[in-house]
Formats: sequence, C-alpha cells, structure tokens
Amino acid sequence: MDILLELIKITPSLLWFIFIVFLIICFYRPLKEDILPRLKTFEAAGIKFSLVRDSMDAAIVLAEKSRQWKVDISENSKLNVERRARANISVFKGSFILWVDDHPENNLNERRMLNQLGANIDVALSTKDAVRMLENGDYDLVFSDMTRDKNKTAGLELLEEFKNNHIQQAVIFYIGVIDSDKSVPDGCFGITNRPDQLLHYTLDVLERIKY
Repeated sequence: MDILLELIKITPSLLWFIFIVFLIICFYRPLKEDILPRLKTFEAAGIKFSLVRDSMDAAIVLAEKSRQWKVDISENSKLNVERRARANISVFKGSFILWVDDHPENNLNERRMLNQLGANIDVALSTKDAVRMLENGDYDLVFSDMTRDKNKTAGLELLEEFKNNHIQQAVIFYIGVIDSDKSVPDGCFGITNRPDQLLHYTLDVLERIKY
C-alpha cells in the first residue's frame, strides 16, 4: 500500500519528465537547424547594428558641426532609417557601390556604416577613374561629390560622362551645402548632405534592384 501511495505521489513528476523528453525528441531537429541559427543571426544583427549606429552618429556629429551644411537630424529620424535598414538588411549583402570623391577621408564614417551593413564600396578619385571602373566592374549604384579639384560642376560633368558612355547606374550626390533654390540635377537619383537620408536613398535603389 505504501509503495502504491508513493507511486501516486511521483506520477505527476514522471509524466512531466516523459512529456519534456517527448518534446525534445520531437523538436530537436527544428531547434538545431532552424530556431538556434535564427537566434544567432539576431544576436549578430544586434552587434552589427550597434556598430552601424556608432558610425552613423559619428557621421552626423561631423555634419552637424558645419554651420554651412545646416544639418539637424532628430533622434526619430535616426530610429526610422535604422528600422528600415534592419527590415531590409538582405539588400546590402553582395551589393557594390562606387564612391567618387577626391577626398574620400571626408566620408569615412559613412563608408564604414555601409560596410557594416554588408555593402562593398570602392573609391574613385575622378570621373575618369569612375568611368573606367564602371566599365570593368559590376556596381549597383554610385555616390558622388559635386565639387572636385576646385571644379564646382564636377558632379554634373560626371552625369554627362555617364550619359555619353551609356552608364545606367543610379547616382546619388552626397555633398556639403544644399542649395534649396536649385532643383535636383537631371539624371541623378537624389542629392543630400544628411547621413540618414543617404542611407534612405541607398535603400531605395537597392530595394528596386534586389526585390
């Protein structure tokens, strides 16, 4: 009788133990092959985006320091573009961007931000170099300055060269001072001096290409 009572007492625990073993047996493969890899991906993404945010913040600090640039970026704007980048992180993987600028050190933080997202970036110091590299490489889009080697229309001349050489890649101008009285140059995708807007434009182009 005593043995029966003891069995009755431990039966719930035994049933729970059997149930847990059953779950492990049934779901071991999904846990190993699907859920755990996803958790590792989320963890890696979290680390990656902390670095992305650091690079973006560094770029924004420099942009906001310049009185001529007149850049003022809210915390909400930062969060919005970060959310969008998180939701579309796959478009950066395997993408190639050509950045045309005779002073590439000026956009080091922006390039680091895009690298951390998974984009590959090459630098051309002149329009001539850019045309040559585009003819020999497979790029998804082009960033360009506007003034180069004291030539204030270098960016517009780049657009003309692209047209003459039948280069189809989208061009985004990333410059210092935005003249609100002037329209977006014909033939370019967009123009900005804001790091967050640069990322939005990049996503616009890559989403159209990848999706």
